[in-house]
Order: sequence, then structure tokens, then C-alpha cells
Amino acid sequence: MRDAAEGYPLRELVGVIAEQAAVVEENIEQLYDDQFIETCSDWVAPYIGALIGYRPLHGVTAQIASPRAEVANTIGYRRRLGTASVLEQLARDVTGWPARVVEYFLLTATTQRMNHIRPQHHFAPDLRDWRGLESLGTAFDPFTRTADVRAIGRADGRYNLPNIGIHLWRLEAQPRGAAQPAPATQLDAARHLFSPLGAPLPMFTNPTVEAMITQLATPLNVPGPISRRVLHADLLTPDGLPGPADLYGPNKAGALQSLRVLLDGALLSAAEMESCNLSDEGSGWANMPAAGERIAIDPELGRIALPPDRQGEVTVSYHQGFSAEIGGGEYERAWAFAAATAERPLLRVPADHATIQDALDALPATGGIVEIGDNGRYAEALAINAGAAAAIELRAADECFPHLVLAGDLTVSGGAEAAVTVDGLLISVGAIRVPAGGGNALSRLFVRHATLVPGRTLDAAGAPAQSGQPSIIVELPGVEVEISRSILGPLQIAPEATVTMRDGIIDAAAATAYDSASGVAYSAPGGAGFGGPLTLEQVTVFGKLAAERFDLVSNSLLIARTVAGDGWAAPVHAERRQVGCMRFSFVPNGSRVPRRFRCQPQLAIDEALATREAELGGPVPNPERAAIINRQVRRIVPSFTSRRFGRPAYAQNRASAPSEILTGADDESEMGGFHLNYAPQREINLRIRLEEYLRFSLEAGSFFET
Repeated sequence: MRDAAEGYPLRELVGVIAEQAAVVEENIEQLYDDQFIETCSDWVAPYIGALIGYRPLHGVTAQIASPRAEVANTIGYRRRLGTASVLEQLARDVTGWPARVVEYFLLTATTQRMNHIRPQHHFAPDLRDWRGLESLGTAFDPFTRTADVRAIGRADGRYNLPNIGIHLWRLEAQPRGAAQPAPATQLDAARHLFSPLGAPLPMFTNPTVEAMITQLATPLNVPGPISRRVLHADLLTPDGLPGPADLYGPNKAGALQSLRVLLDGALLSAAEMESCNLSDEGSGWANMPAAGERIAIDPELGRIALPPDRQGEVTVSYHQGFSAEIGGGEYERAWAFAAATAERPLLRVPADHATIQDALDALPATGGIVEIGDNGRYAEALAINAGAAAAIELRAADECFPHLVLAGDLTVSGGAEAAVTVDGLLISVGAIRVPAGGGNALSRLFVRHATLVPGRTLDAAGAPAQSGQPSIIVELPGVEVEISRSILGPLQIAPEATVTMRDGIIDAAAATAYDSASGVAYSAPGGAGFGGPLTLEQVTVFGKLAAERFDLVSNSLLIARTVAGDGWAAPVHAERRQVGCMRFSFVPNGSRVPRRFRCQPQLAIDEALATREAELGGPVPNPERAAIINRQVRRIVPSFTSRRFGRPAYAQNRASAPSEILTGADDESEMGGFHLNYAPQREINLRIRLEEYLRFSLEAGSFFET
């Protein structure tokens, strides 16, 4: 009563004491929790790891971004120390790539003892084993070889008694569900193509991932291309009857396995499908089905053939191979989405509006969001006009990848301080154009997770239909263009308009894939003139560059060359070379650019000349200097698995590329658009773990399957 009369000072004092007691109690409880890796604080995890001798790794993959899970599994891994299954589990965990371990002593040809006969250990291959013959030279090759005494660690020799091979798949199987294939008007009503661009597109296996590896990986556990024979065997049982498929159709839970086809909205069963070679034959395709026969699929070319009595609208779901989550696709992108507000509402296509242009026209003057909620094909003529200080975002919904077939260029305009964003779209036939005049005062243009097809579109052979045509045309001075995680063709940029690009690919789409003499950044039609200032970070460029200045080029690959009479003074040419910087990038010899810092091949040339000068004790004679420069220029040349857009391994650095390219970035990752994969760090992680978990006397080597 006295405490109440005096305004509760005692109650407040007891409250303060109780609060501090709760803090102490919580701290005591946390001290108990910190004894266990599952419940400890993040800062404690490395200390628990140190108690068991855990060696930290580069946290470049989701599995090891935090060491908690790996520390928790370390004891379990060590109990299985030296087994092939734990090596496979470790390889997958620390690299983030699917893996298969091959014990090559089982595949090394030996003379067998009579009291230990292995019936499957053949000295000569079984020529009736089509699966084995199709797997020759891969991780699933079942045939024995004579011993190879070269070291497996240098990826030279494989077949020897102490050798263990770690086979890795660098390509991802990216899903594309409920998509419309190339329209039948390109061919006829009986022939369809999985690719929305009408080009060859190999199908990939959607890998079945085991939480804990108890058996070695099979072809169903890795993202590899599907062959015709494999799909044929998947659709039929050994007795030739239809059976449950592991690649085609849904699994028992109803989820997409690897591919499926719908006709007029109805899912076609495995019994209605067959695998065929649908290669070109004259003006048509080979092995077209007749009336009453099954529908044919060619998984290697991505083609579908309907019999005359089974015509209709085709919808497909499938998986395609690619190296990273750039250029758009059915991957997580929602973290970068703008939030809808009362002033800037969200309009959905086709739920709220049937066409994209109708939704854009319905936005208020303050802007808003137009979101496409499916993987459909939209053939429209589009124009975006943002009001003053408005922000408009045209995007695909999360985990969607719609295809925009433009009837003309997508024109983008706006008032003062207006901004427009294009996110998650596949755009073909037309370009994105920011016109000058007409009161256009657009301030910023953002392009994210988009593919503006190099060459505008592809022909039936997969070659660019309009080689060298620009994908982004900025005619308005003063516009700031920011591009991230995108793939596009050339840039035609007006002077005083700035372009910044990160994590992507710019491709001149030359008629010949390995010809880098086409212009990829310039200011005037036809590839002439200096374009606006460029900033490139982690970008692969196929083609010549001419810019007013290069504010920054970092961790990038600039693949360009000049030819006689093309009017270009240098493959990469800056009008102003006293500003800007080139760092940790490949810049072609003979380029006219600002100062370079640890760029190739100049860095290798400087180091070779310095070494020779130290040996001679003075300057290197001019003839020898020229020879050294020529030798380094010929040695350090970027090498790619494929340089043709549309191929699964497009712009992927070869594993045999020079180490100066593969580890030449500022963080010792690879240069170019796939820097974000951190491939060298993944390989280092694997080597660290192999030292710990490989059984004594064994040797291991890693091999890239894709």
C-alpha cells in the first residue's frame, strides 16, 4: 500500500532486478546451448570445429556458407572415412556440384585369381552392352582398361590400382515448366521444338538428390544430357511394354521429373511417347510418325513430332543445361523485387489484363508494377512511358520465365527523374530502345535477370538470325543504364549516356561463333563512333568495344580483334585514356585503354620480360623482346566450351584454359561472366577435404563431366 501511495518505486526496482535476472538466466541457457553444434551461436561454431580438427573452407556454396552443418556432420563423415560414398558426399557438399566417385582399381585390367573370380570384370568390352558403350569415357564407363602409370592428380592417368576419380558436373539442370514451344507456323502443325526460339535444345536430366548418400551416383542423380537411347529405355520396360518412367512425366508425388509433353492441356503418358532421331532429312525431319503411331520426341535436338491424327496445341515442361543463374529462368529472384504500394500498384498478366501493353497503359502516372505470372509467349508491340519521377517495373513473377516476341523495338521513355526496370524476361526479335526527342527525359533504365537474344533470334540450326544487331539502343544522352545478371547482344549507346553491367555476357552474335571482329559497344548504327562511358564488372564480352571512357573494367574477359579495313583502330578503344581503370581482366593486346592493373596478357608479358632482364642483367634486346611478347600473347588466350548462344555450355571457361584466366580475378576466381560461380574456390575446397578423408596410399583426381 505504501509503494502504491508513493507511485510504485519498489515495483519498478523489482522490475529492473527481474529484467537483469532474466538476462543472466538467458545467458546461462545459451551457455548450455553453446555446447552443441545444432543450437550454438554462430560465433561458437568455428571453436567447436577447432576441437575436432575441422579445417575451414571458402564459403562459396550454400552448403558451407556457414560451417555449422559441416561441423555437425564431421564426426559422421569420419566414421565412414575412406569409403567411396563419403568421398562423393563431401565432393557434393564442399563444391555444390553433383559428383560421382569412381574407384579405378575396379576398372583396371588384371589377371584374376581362381579363388576370387569377379564375373563382371571383363578384359574386353561387351559389344552388346549399349549403355556401357554410350557411356565410354564418362564417369559411368563400366569397361576395364590396361594400367596407366601417369599421376591422376594432374588429370593424366586414371586406370591404376591406387586411383580414385571425382567426377563433377558444372552445368545446372534449369527447369522450364508449362512453356509454349516454338510455334507451329515456323514449321507445320506436326512439328514442334522445345526451344521457344526454334533452335536445337538438348534436354537434361533433373537430378534426384539424396540427403545422405548411401550409394554411388547413377545417371539419374546428375544433371547430364538425355540421349535418345536412354529415353527410349526409360519409356519402355525390357519386354517392350510401357512402364513407369524415371525421366518422362511426373513422379509418384506428381512433381516434374525431367520432361513431359501436354497436348491441348492433357498430359501425354509414357505409353503415348517414343524416342526417335528427328534429324533433318531434306526439307523435313526423319522418322516422322504415321497415323496411329506414338508421338515422337528427340531429346538431343529438342524436337517433337505429332502423327497426323494427333494434332493440337503443344505445351512442354523440361530441363535445360546452363552454367549459372543468370539471364533469367525459374530461379529465386524475389529478393530484388520492388514492393507494390497504393501509389504504385501491382497489375498481373494475364490474371488482371490479357496483354502486357494493356497492363502498362492501366498504370497510374506515378508508375507501378506489371508482373507476368506464367511462362507464356507474348507477341506484342510494347512501349513504356513513365511519368515524371515515376518508377515502372516490367517483370516476370518469381520462378517464371515468359517469352516476349516483340513486333518492333520496345521503346522506353519517361519524364524527369523517371526510372524503368525490366526483370526476368526472354526478349527476341526486337531491342530495348530509349529514343531521343519527343520530350523524353528518362533518367534510369535497369535490366536484371534478362536475356535479350544475341542476334535477335535464332534459326533452325541455332545460328543468330540477325548477326550484329544491337539489343539495347540508347539514343538519349544522360540516361544511366544498369544491367545485372543478363545476357544480351551489342550495345548502341549515345555519348554522355552511361552503362554499368555486372555479372553477364555481351555477345556480338557473329555469323561465325569464334569471330570476335564484330562491334559490341558503340554509338552510331553500323558499329561506328565512341559510345558512352562503360563500367564492366565480371562480364564476358565477345566483340569490339569503343567507348568515350572506361570508368572501370574489373574481373572481365574482353574477347575482340580487328580486321583490315573495318575502321577500328584497336579491338578495345577508349576515346579518353587518362581516366578510368582496367583491373584483373583480359584485355586484347593492342587495345587503347586506360591504365591496366594486373591485366592479361600484359601482366604475363611484364613478368616474362622482368625475369629475362634479371637473367641478362640488363635490357632485353628488341628481337628477343618481340619474341617474348608474341609467345605470351599466343599462350594466354581465353578458351570456351562453346561460344554460340543457346548451347548448354555457352561462354563457360574450359577447364584447360590458362590458369591466368581461370584464377586471374581479384579474389582468385575466374574472369568473366561466371565469376559468381567461384569455381577455383570450389576445387580448392575439394582438395582440402580429400587430404583429410582419402584413405592412405590412394590418390585422387577431379574431372569435369560438363
